[in-house]
Amino acid sequence: MINLTESIQKNLGYAALNKIDPNTQDINKDEKSFGINSLAQAAIPAVVSGLFHYILKPREENIMLNDEKHKWIPEIFGNNEKEITERIATYAGTSVVNAKGEMEHIADEAVRIVQDNLKDKNNSVELREFAIAHKNDALPYLPAVLQTGYILGNNSLDDRTHKMEGPVSSLMHSFEKTFSSDNSK
Repeated sequence: MINLTESIQKNLGYAALNKIDPNTQDINKDEKSFGINSLAQAAIPAVVSGLFHYILKPREENIMLNDEKHKWIPEIFGNNEKEITERIATYAGTSVVNAKGEMEHIADEAVRIVQDNLKDKNNSVELREFAIAHKNDALPYLPAVLQTGYILGNNSLDDRTHKMEGPVSSLMHSFEKTFSSDNSK
């Protein structure tokens, strides 16, 4: 099974992302960098979390990811686009314009990978099932300082327990996937 966050990082040639320490809610200070590595560290998990949040939002119309020439960042983050982009730019020590450009590049790749992993690109149920199965892929890499969950109104994204790993945490996450229901299909 793919990990969308890691696939984006590899496909776009970014340095390996660092997992967030659940205790400090940031990467190890010895591994912290600036520039494109720091931008990728913030932008990839934020965009992936935002994309899955967008796909899983209860709504009347079916979400499809078919438009290849789409600007995904305004669509994914809506009214929160400016705030999340500014937070990512600040984290990376870069301009908002540079951060938004990389975020669009990352979003395009995320949508492409999701599409490639669906048997039927026009099946909104399959899209939602993919999102449910992969919604936690980005959380171990998502810096808490971005407050992505708070901005999107989904505090579970910022929850420390989603960033924990190990046999007990893995078991609990598997229970969560098994027993989570999605009645808004």
